[in-house]
Formats: sequence, structure tokens, C-alpha cells
Amino acid sequence: MTILLLEMLMSSGDVKADLLIHGSLVNVYSGCISESYIGVKDGRIIYVGKRPISAQRDLDVGSKFILPAYIDGHVHIESSLVTPSQFAMAVIPRGTCCVVADPHEIANVCGVEGIKFMIEDSARTPLKIYFMIPSCVPATNLETSGAKIGLEEIEELKQIKQILGLGEVMNFPGVINSEEEIMAKIKSCEGMVIDGHAPGLRGEALCAYIAAGIMSDHESVTAEEAMEKLSLGMWVMIREGSTAKNLSELSRIVSKGCPERVMLVTDDRHADDLLTEGHLDYVLKRAVEEGIDPVDAVRMVTVKPAEYFGLRRLGAVSPGKSANIVIVDDLKEFKAEMVLIDGEIVAKKGEYLGTLGKSIIKRAVEKTVHIDKLLPEDFKVSYCGPEDKQVEVMVIEVVPDQIFTEKIQCRLPVENGEVLSDLEKDIVKICVVERHRGSRRIGKGFVKGFGLKKGALASTVAHDSHNIVAIGVSEDDICRAVNRIEEIDGGLVAVSGEEIKCELPLPIAGLMSDRGIGFVAERMDELNKSASDLGCHLRSPFMALSFLALPVIPKLKITDLGLVDVEKMKLIDLFVSPFDQK
Repeated sequence: MTILLLEMLMSSGDVKADLLIHGSLVNVYSGCISESYIGVKDGRIIYVGKRPISAQRDLDVGSKFILPAYIDGHVHIESSLVTPSQFAMAVIPRGTCCVVADPHEIANVCGVEGIKFMIEDSARTPLKIYFMIPSCVPATNLETSGAKIGLEEIEELKQIKQILGLGEVMNFPGVINSEEEIMAKIKSCEGMVIDGHAPGLRGEALCAYIAAGIMSDHESVTAEEAMEKLSLGMWVMIREGSTAKNLSELSRIVSKGCPERVMLVTDDRHADDLLTEGHLDYVLKRAVEEGIDPVDAVRMVTVKPAEYFGLRRLGAVSPGKSANIVIVDDLKEFKAEMVLIDGEIVAKKGEYLGTLGKSIIKRAVEKTVHIDKLLPEDFKVSYCGPEDKQVEVMVIEVVPDQIFTEKIQCRLPVENGEVLSDLEKDIVKICVVERHRGSRRIGKGFVKGFGLKKGALASTVAHDSHNIVAIGVSEDDICRAVNRIEEIDGGLVAVSGEEIKCELPLPIAGLMSDRGIGFVAERMDELNKSASDLGCHLRSPFMALSFLALPVIPKLKITDLGLVDVEKMKLIDLFVSPFDQK
């Protein structure tokens, strides 16, 4: 019997179902909510209708709502600080059945072997994890990464069935200027999905970017920017993550009646947020709070990402689809009572019911921090100019709940030829230490907005090349934090004086823990409290810190090579020339 004939028999009701579900179905095609029966056999939906059919088991959910399980169309799993299998244990009970991950974090450290580790670990869980090929490893030539993904690596990765296309093309200036390397990568993925990354891109430049074959964007921060991208044919992903939160502003494009090419995504989500707030269930709740119609919101995490990525078996409760279903109490909180993947109940009342296969951590993703022991003087910012007590410098200003920064100029004190932090102005030192090649190269600068009064914070999670990024009030504190990072083979550290206040080792590429997500969430909470004790007032200080080294998000960032003016895509001097002073 052919598959087509079998599916026809299933849909006609001539084959007995394994499971019959009865409740209020949210139909993402019609937009209607109606009492329905859903028949499931061999992991597939074979029947949706008003009357019951014969089944081996019945599941009546009463007045509860039956939804397609959710799809996150853009996420970096590494940002949760846990492996794909541990990530799955957190998001499945929340109603997520599928994610499309861009593994460019681990790719920047370990290359193709890192991506293969992510794919192999994802096989330990029923969560359907697809991957995009990282397009920009390294993201720019303004930093030092641990690996490179070129055309040869792309061709190798394209052969893997879990690969859907080319990940976010961050080098938008290269696309606009038709630079050979990035254009060749795009051409090599013709016929596949090609994700974009175009913060603030408008007008002719945006048209050139889209014309190159870029299909989507998740970096819009204003409704006007998002509407322009929609009007030119792009898919817009509205991001609501742990640091970047754009839903409040971008919900306006949906209320204007343009939900057809819009998705809701998380991008980056920390372990503690996953366990306390949730995943896409939390984003759905926030969407409804912002005035988006509940059914439209559900569409944006189900049928819309399924359409965009060509996942024809996912995204809806209809005949022929995989039986990936979430049962919720209401369409406001979206609290998942039960989750089914391929017709099997995998979670109930927030608890994951499955088990994980054997963990295999490859040597290729371990022992990735390569620095010699550093000294406090390595972190000094020397000044050889006129013997003034102050000097004008460029300063990175943090914007709460955003991953872009402001570029400002401030006068800082100079003492014995060294530029110092100014705690009264909330300005402390920031350094990025190259950790892949042992070069001892350190980019140095200053940052405003953390509130730090003492001590230092350091991390090997530093998008996108993931060198060591550290902030602190003194060279001694920064040095102690960075050296401790090397001792634990990567991770997050908070220090004060001689004391290590708190730490989270991340031995997998310096990005992920080898422990469970519960441990990571608990330790992250302790780290955030330690940062607060040091004076920091940001809600997620380590997440905010991790994006200060990302030279593709405006306006001013820092890498191991120095300060980067992102809008000009070039390195700039720390010290402000008299001609540039405001």
C-alpha cells in the first residue's frame, strides 16, 4: 500500500485511531475555535471533525484548548548555557515541539565539530531540533574566532538532514557591497531558507540586501522598520528573549493587520528564565498582554514558522500532520497541561516524562580556553598624552533590555599615566581577552550602565567569537576573574577582592554546562545575586555583558582587537581626538 493511499484511508476514517482527543480546537488555518475530535495513529493526525471515530484510547480534555505544539523559528541554544538535550527538557513541558537553532556560538569556537556535537546531542530528545548553517564565522574580521565556516564547510553541512538553510547573514555591509565571500555562501544555499540579520537597515540598502536572497529578519526594534521590511517581502521575526525584548514595540505591526509573514521567536533565552518564566508559552502570554489576538499569536509560533521553513508536517492540527499537540487551560496564560510529540504524551503539568539517551561529549568541544596566566598590569589603559588629570574617551553605554548600545564620550581620570574607572559616572573598565590561540591580545575600553561599585565579572560567553569579556573597577579584580575563567576551562565568574563570589563552569566550548538545567538555573540566580551585591542593577548582567563584544549590533562594541564602531564597521581609537570632541 502506498503512503498516499494509506493517508487517504486514515483521513476517511477507515483506519482505527490509536488515540482520540476531544476538546476546543484552535484552528490556525480558519482562525476559528470549535469543539472537535482529533484522531491520531502512528504519530500522525488522521482525522479532525465534529463526530468521534473509533479509537483504542480516548482523551477528553473538556473545556481546555487544543493547540498545535509550538515552533521557535530562531534560537541560539547555547545561550541557555546547557546542551540541546537539557534545553529540550525545559521547553517541551512548556509546549514547544520544535526549534530551529543557529549554532554559530559553538561554531565560532569549535567549527564543524561543534555543530555536529549539537546535532548528535539533539538526537537524545523527542524535541525536533533543526539547524541553520552559520553564515558568518567569524562574524567579521574585527575579532578573533576559534574557527571558520567557509564554502567547503557549508557544502559538508548541507548534506545533513537536520540542516534547513543558511543562518542569519550578519555581514549586511558585505551583502550590500556584493563582497565575493558572503555572496558565494548565499549562492551555495539557493533553494534553501536564508535567514537575515539587518538591524536598522532601510531604503536602498535594505532593497539590495533582500535582492541578494535574504528572506527574514529578527533585528527590528521599531514598528516602522519592521513594516518596511514586511512591505518589501521579508518575513519578520519578533524577538522576545532574555536580553533583547522587542515585542512591546513590534506588536503594533500585528495590530495594524499584518500578521501573515510574522513569527514570534526567542533568539536568546537563559536557563533561569526558561524554568521560571518559560519559553514560547511566555512569549504568547506577553503577545496577548500587548493586545495581539490570541489566535494570531498562536499562528505566529505554529503555522507561520512551519510555512517559512518548509516544515510541512508541523505547525497545525490537521490530517497528515505529525501529532504535536499542546493542551492549555486558556488563551491568556498558555499554561501547558499536556504535551504530545508524534502522538506520545511527553509532558504533563509542567513535568517532562521522557528520558535522555547516553551523553557523549566530544573531546573537540572541551579544553577550549587557551591563555597564559595574566597579570594586573596587562589590563591597564595607558595614556601618553598631555599631563592632564582627565582625558576624553569613547565609552560603550548599555541600554537596558536591549543588545544594541549607545556610543558616548566621557572624561575619565588619569593617574600616573593610567586611565581609571569613574564610579560616580557609573563607568568601569571593560576588556576582551583572546582565548582561542593564546595570543595574549587584549582589547581595552570603558562601559557605562552596569552600576558596578566593586569587584569584576568575567565570561567566555561573548558573542560571537566568544573570547573572554570582563568588566571591573580595577585591574586586580579583572585579572583575578579572567585567570579564574582559565582555571575552570570557561564559564562565568564574579569576584570581589581576593574572593571568588560565585562561578559557573562551562566546560563545553566555554559555552555550555555539562550539568542539568536546574543546576545551571540555580547557579545563574546566585551569579546574578552576586553581581547585584557588587552594585550591578541590570536584571541579567551576564547576558548583557555577553553582547558587548558583538561587533554586528550597533553602535559601539569591543573585541580583542579594540573598540568597534559598528555603523562604520571599523576599529576606532579609545581616545577622542580634539577634532572629534563634542
